[in-house]
Amino acid sequence: MIRHRLRPLLFILCCLLLGLTSKGQPLTKGYSITNYNSDNALPQNSINSMAFDKNGFLWLATKWGILRFDGKNFREYNPENSAALLWNEYSLPQTEPGTDRLFFKPVFDTAHILTLTDDYQIVTDPVRSVMPHRQFVTSNNHLFFYNNIYRKYGIAYKQLFDKLVTSYAPITVNEQQAYFYDAGVCYFLDETTGSMKELREITGHKLKLQFITDGFYFFIDDQYRAYAYKNGILQSNITYAANLGLFFRRAAAVNPDPVQASLKTRRDGRHTLMLCNDTILQLRMVYNVLDYKILAADIPVKDIKCMIYDEGYQALYIGTITNGLYVLKLHEFERLFFNDTRFIANSQSLQIELPGSRILTPTGILNYSNTGHVLFPDTHSFGKQAWLQAADGSIWLSEFDSLKRTDIHLTSFETLKPLGHYLTGIIERDNKDIIYSNKHQVFRRHGTADTILLNESDLMQTEVQTLKEVSPNNLWIGTSAGLFTYDLSGSREGAGLRPVGGLEKAAIQTIYVAKDSSIWIGTYGQGIYKFYKDRFIKMPMDSRKSLVTAHCFMEDRQGYFWIPTNRGLFRVAKKELDNYAAGRQQQVYYYYVDKSYGFSTNEFNGRCTPCGIVTRDNFFSLPSLDGLVRFNPDSVHIILPDNPIFVDLLQANDKRLPVKNKLELTRDSNQLVFEISTPYFGNRFNLHLEYTIKGLNDNWYPVPDDGKLILTNLNSGNYALSVRSQNPDARYTYSTFHLTILPYWYEQVWFKCLLGGLAIGAFLLFFRLRYNYQVKRAQLLQQMVDERTGQLSESNKVKELMISAILHDLRSPLRFLHILARRMYNKHKTSEDKELSNLLSQFDNATNEIYDFTQGFFVFTNMQKEGFVIHRQDVVLREIVSEIISLCEVGAHIQKNTFNNLVPSSITLNTDASLLNLVLRNLADNANKYTCGGFITIEAVTDEFTTRIIITDAGDTMDRELVTRILDKSYNPSQHGMGWGYKIIIEILARLQGTLNIVPGDDRGNIITITFENNS
Repeated sequence: MIRHRLRPLLFILCCLLLGLTSKGQPLTKGYSITNYNSDNALPQNSINSMAFDKNGFLWLATKWGILRFDGKNFREYNPENSAALLWNEYSLPQTEPGTDRLFFKPVFDTAHILTLTDDYQIVTDPVRSVMPHRQFVTSNNHLFFYNNIYRKYGIAYKQLFDKLVTSYAPITVNEQQAYFYDAGVCYFLDETTGSMKELREITGHKLKLQFITDGFYFFIDDQYRAYAYKNGILQSNITYAANLGLFFRRAAAVNPDPVQASLKTRRDGRHTLMLCNDTILQLRMVYNVLDYKILAADIPVKDIKCMIYDEGYQALYIGTITNGLYVLKLHEFERLFFNDTRFIANSQSLQIELPGSRILTPTGILNYSNTGHVLFPDTHSFGKQAWLQAADGSIWLSEFDSLKRTDIHLTSFETLKPLGHYLTGIIERDNKDIIYSNKHQVFRRHGTADTILLNESDLMQTEVQTLKEVSPNNLWIGTSAGLFTYDLSGSREGAGLRPVGGLEKAAIQTIYVAKDSSIWIGTYGQGIYKFYKDRFIKMPMDSRKSLVTAHCFMEDRQGYFWIPTNRGLFRVAKKELDNYAAGRQQQVYYYYVDKSYGFSTNEFNGRCTPCGIVTRDNFFSLPSLDGLVRFNPDSVHIILPDNPIFVDLLQANDKRLPVKNKLELTRDSNQLVFEISTPYFGNRFNLHLEYTIKGLNDNWYPVPDDGKLILTNLNSGNYALSVRSQNPDARYTYSTFHLTILPYWYEQVWFKCLLGGLAIGAFLLFFRLRYNYQVKRAQLLQQMVDERTGQLSESNKVKELMISAILHDLRSPLRFLHILARRMYNKHKTSEDKELSNLLSQFDNATNEIYDFTQGFFVFTNMQKEGFVIHRQDVVLREIVSEIISLCEVGAHIQKNTFNNLVPSSITLNTDASLLNLVLRNLADNANKYTCGGFITIEAVTDEFTTRIIITDAGDTMDRELVTRILDKSYNPSQHGMGWGYKIIIEILARLQGTLNIVPGDDRGNIITITFENNS
């Protein structure tokens, strides 16, 4: 007991130490890194330059060909597979934003500029290749054309232009403007005006650094003064951030040569990136101030040659001279954790936000700055399943088997009640009542008085896991084996408890009431559900079935749910789930977030209340197996796979062929390999590529990870290969490729005609021989016929007597029909319409009754036979219903009706299949007969005691008196004009031990239910 009393004192002592900084707390680098090199992907490790094309592919120019990267796979272009590539080493000029074309330049050739076609073939660009006076500037990768300038100044400044061609000193703004520093003088070259201007303000200044940012040219002299020019005009109002000068000094100190130092500043078409030792900065203009942003620090990358910053993907692409390509994914999530090696210290669950940017957890107090954390001395003291921060700021929790309360500053702890177990759920009502639970009991605290609402026996021995008041006085209790509802307004405790149907065996983890008051359930092992129209609708799974365990629903301000699981975090549009529940959408797009975004494990923790919190800075905080995961849901960059899909390479029998929209191949192409690609640099689990081949079947299959689709031994014919990627709102991006496989010579029309002619000739010859043989045989048979004729005469006399007897028995009813028809004929001109209508009605009834009688009476009389046996067997109801709907298809088409088979495939029934088929066919035929342009639904439900088959139509409502007579078995077909159908149905159901129930609708439609008791 003394030990327990000391725990709150130790806890308070730890909180007083919050001002002390924890030592050895490591700072995260803020990015994850992936390296592609000659060991895993690249043909060679030296990358000269990089650029993205209009569709989103990343292109790499190397010393051994050109590469295209889609985020997963590389496609290589070299002299062996591309006719326009006559050299090995290339550079990739930088293009301006909005430019659709890429250009490549051989490093050791000045007469050829290559470009890229829309179908991804590299060809020679005829216009740029013949343009004189162009310069490829490696410092910031621009093709610079200066033909007009050369015509005007070429003779007077010949030495200057010679240096311009061979030097790395020129800095280009674009293909038409450049700045060139030489021997203390800086020039502005403008091809559009054909002018060259000396920048006299900096003449004589010694250059330390130069670079282009947002169209401004910056000249940094040896005093680290910055001069900014726009279109060759000094911008006197431009300054730079105070700390930026330190980075300038560090960049210049790396290499005293100003040209080489300037090469550390790279441009990617949209950004200016400066490399200072192991730190990458983004230089940018902010309100006439040259400012910077640190993108990555402490990078382990050496020999950097080129860089691209992609703001959409939050990624840095770094090309190196010796180590290939590096992709740095900048983290948008942060992890709060204790610097402790014990697993239990950072396996988090509950959390409550405290003042001062702190979070209280069962193992200690974490700071948002990831420094100054306080780890409690005993991590097993507090319950880890349910805490509450009440409206007055007080914190309610359990310590071992006691309910306790403390204030927001954790200055004291008050023991309120022994629980016998830790808290499993706790909520505060609008009237300030506290509803709380342990594993087997639910309590209500009103003021200082505690009342037991439910005991273990009330909850059928299940374990309480969470509580939620989903509406006033409607308490939902999630347990280890189902969901219960309890009416809090009841006068007698325990009287308002009842199970909620639909989740009887589910382990309920979380109950969430969304902003629109809809109710969502997360389970452990059974997926997620929406409570819709008084029943639970199960939401679809993700492709890896990770959502089978859903810990929490966090709803952001943009209408998305964030759902942590044991295998990562998912983001999904709530409206897509709503549409799925309402039947308006068949697919749901889940966006997957894993530990590459900045946390250390994909396994989140659940079964706790609260399962996640929104802090005062609008960040979400979720517990994981290794610390708390914090992020701002409104600022996370969501990269959707909405780029075009390309089938851009075909290999037939090891021979590469260019891909066209329509391609013809011979049957000799036994193996076809298609290379499918789409640029996507996000998490590959979010790229759902599927393909189908129309001509083979209409099924969709996943595209292999390497993008190579292999088809073998296609028959001759026309095929269409379609590839699609899934996008939100049930949208898809499609790409279709048409292929024709030509037939062999012996499969062509002329050969088939020749075979047909030969077959006809052979048939005629065979027919002639056969005819001669049959003539001879007929002569022999004629003799036998004559002998049997006498015998047949005697036999025919006996048959005539039998026919006379049958005609005699049929003569009376047919004579009645004949007389009735004669009367109709004699009186059709003189009779009134009413009398003629009655005659026609009698005629119709007479013929219809004879038909119905013969059909139904045949079955009915068979059942009356002695020894009639019911053959029972286990039948799958859905298969029987499918067969019946198939038989009714023509009639349904005529009536413009639609049959729906909603019978679950798991329901079976032990009965006589043929008799049950007859009953259901009669009922389905009746429903189709009296319904026009409506829906007819056949469904089945089963429970522990009964199995029910329900047929719902939208036809004419049955007469209620007739329904009563059918159900009480006083129905007589001859009196009600409905034939023998229901008479036979009732008789068959009696034999099958089933019951019939009919519920006519108020206006239209009927519901017919057949009930069978399940065998024990």
